[in-house]
Amino acid sequence: MAHDWIEKNSEAFERDVLRDFCLASESLHGQFHRFARTGSVSFSIMQSLVGEPLNKGLLWRLKDMAHHVFLSPWARGRAAPLLDWTLGYIFHESLKLMEDAHQRQFYAPRMEGLRCGESDPLLAELESELAVIQEQTMQSTRREVARLQRLLALSRRLFCAYFSGCVGHRHLGRFLYDNEELVRQTFGEDFENLMQAVYGGEPERMFLEAARSLLESGWFEAADKAIASALNRNPDMSEALELHDRMLRLRSGLVAEAF
Repeated sequence: MAHDWIEKNSEAFERDVLRDFCLASESLHGQFHRFARTGSVSFSIMQSLVGEPLNKGLLWRLKDMAHHVFLSPWARGRAAPLLDWTLGYIFHESLKLMEDAHQRQFYAPRMEGLRCGESDPLLAELESELAVIQEQTMQSTRREVARLQRLLALSRRLFCAYFSGCVGHRHLGRFLYDNEELVRQTFGEDFENLMQAVYGGEPERMFLEAARSLLESGWFEAADKAIASALNRNPDMSEALELHDRMLRLRSGLVAEAF
């Protein structure tokens, strides 16, 4: 992937990384809840998230994209390499969790079937030691879940740092506007920190950037709703009032200009 092409589309790729992180977090948290309830993780879901070299899953693609975005010369400050490291670590921890889930799903039942109260002292001893190894796999699963939960929490804080001050980031604004529920679920108590980091004390600017993006795509009614949301939060926002006026003139055929 050529660096100049990535740089030209850098904001879109940054949005894609955040989007995929949110989607991956949603799936992983589903597995955390399952583990808390049942003591098991779905191998098929983890396999789908991780994928394989010729059919990469969401986490694998996220790791690769993070390398391209956050290790590029134009990446935003010191948070970039830390975020790249953390997202890569999430992938590899998930890979280990997938392997443990495979052992839990396929090997644990076999061990139960092999236990038959062996009368041979040596085989009975070895059977007991194999059971210890199985329990150690359960313990490693518990540790991997805890590490992934911590890594996701740290990633959320790093995203706040990375996007700090990106008020005019149109792709980010549109993503946050279109996917607020997903982002809220992903970031939890850090959602307000993310909004504060990006927009400071002017959250209405998110709606303004979303409106500009929608207008670029020709979605006038949706843009009008976004502008209305911005003005609802700040009725005196001159940029929103001006954009609304330009949109009306554009729809009337009086102007033809970029937003």
